[in-house]
Amino acid sequence: MPPQQRTIASGELIPAIGYIRVSMLMEEQISPEIQRAAITDWARRNGRRIVRWIEDLDATGRNFRRKIMKAIEGIESGDAREIIVWKFNRFGRNRTGNAVNLGRVNLAGGELQSATEDVDARTAVGRLTRGMLMEIASFESDRIGEQWAETHAYRVASGLPANGRPRFGYVLRGRQPDPLHAHRTLRAPDDGPERYEPDPITGPVLADLYRRYIAGTGGQKLAAYLNQTGLRTTRGNHWSDVAIRGMLDRGFGAGLLRIHDPNCECNQPANCSNMTLIKGAHQPVISEEEWQAYRRRRLRVAATPPRARASIYPLAASLRCGHCGSRMTPCAEGPEPAVRYLCSGYLRKRTCLARSARRSAIEAIVVRELAQWADDIAAEAPVANEPSQATIQPERAKLEAEVAAADAAMDALTLKMAKGIIPEDSYIRARDVLLTERAVAAAALEEDDRPAPLQRHEYVPVIRTVVEEWLTLRPEARREMVADLLPEILIFRESRRSAWVTLRAAWGEERTFPI
Repeated sequence: MPPQQRTIASGELIPAIGYIRVSMLMEEQISPEIQRAAITDWARRNGRRIVRWIEDLDATGRNFRRKIMKAIEGIESGDAREIIVWKFNRFGRNRTGNAVNLGRVNLAGGELQSATEDVDARTAVGRLTRGMLMEIASFESDRIGEQWAETHAYRVASGLPANGRPRFGYVLRGRQPDPLHAHRTLRAPDDGPERYEPDPITGPVLADLYRRYIAGTGGQKLAAYLNQTGLRTTRGNHWSDVAIRGMLDRGFGAGLLRIHDPNCECNQPANCSNMTLIKGAHQPVISEEEWQAYRRRRLRVAATPPRARASIYPLAASLRCGHCGSRMTPCAEGPEPAVRYLCSGYLRKRTCLARSARRSAIEAIVVRELAQWADDIAAEAPVANEPSQATIQPERAKLEAEVAAADAAMDALTLKMAKGIIPEDSYIRARDVLLTERAVAAAALEEDDRPAPLQRHEYVPVIRTVVEEWLTLRPEARREMVADLLPEILIFRESRRSAWVTLRAAWGEERTFPI
């Protein structure tokens, strides 16, 4: 329960916290100086003493993930009796958030005051007036949100990202810096339509980041590499592992846009994790094959324990105990390090037996059988009905066209009903058919979004590279290439004399050999 507020003696100034919020919306950017002057003047005229100032600069009022929470905590702890704002809409523009957090202030014996709106919230009329002003603020927020949603939808339909922020590896054309607002841009009529073009300097760097990651370089090493070159993020910060992964995952360099799934029915797309990728209007800096290879490695790395991701051992990402499914850990034998692979289920939790295999024997089997696999696949005639990337791309375009056609038909159908051209029952029947068609196409498109696996014959060059360059490949590159070819290598051991290994290939085959 909040502490009781102490009684203010007659003539004593009431302690208050001055709160300033500068909106993200350009039309409402009332400077901190103007807000501070109005709050200070109101406090002087009304017997208040500002004990602390709290500022939220360039902060939205649509949520309460702001420093305003420190002001509310200050009321609850007894540091102040009131929060003074320039206008009530500076407190917030979210109906639920306003009600909950204003309730916290009142429950602690505090009050919210406006320096420019003459409202006495101690009376019923005053509370009604303040509630109406806050409701108007919430309405304006909703209206602005709808306008932004329409703007975002138009940009996405034009093949542009929802916002016009800079993108690493690209130059934004058709826009020019706003001289009055930092980090904002204006239309540049002399530079044609708005578009993103590969930057001649950072574009090749972005493509190189994808290729380095595919080859086995981790996010931390990529961040260190960029920081050493002097390149910074689009906000001027140093690179981090998280920033690298976030940029590459968005797929902008692959010619894609990451947007909120149109089929998602949530009402907070900004906070929703249900995202999808669509084709943008900009030129990619990597090929579709490289993008698919990147996604395959991202999925594999996400399923790999952190210690195994940086391992120098070639089979670390794939090797598992065939009995319990635990990872096989390299272990020393006497003074020699990493001589055997031992079940980590036994090593850490004793949930399995001490099943192990000599590292040199397992690696020799893998190299030998990969070479044999390559010869077997190369000797076979290519399967005629194997879909190639050339056929996959038109199929995706067809699905996207079907979804777009269903949306356009729905818009036309709704317009006809609104104008009275067709009756409501006909509209409902046609609408249900269109929604079904769209759902089928959207589901197929979502399935198509998954990384496309390579065909059997496409693995042969990779296999031959691994076998021929086994001793010269960088450890991380060798580990990643083996994991691409053999996602699972299972070790089985029943006794000292009875042990075998099962190799499960990425193209769906498996082979078993005695150890």
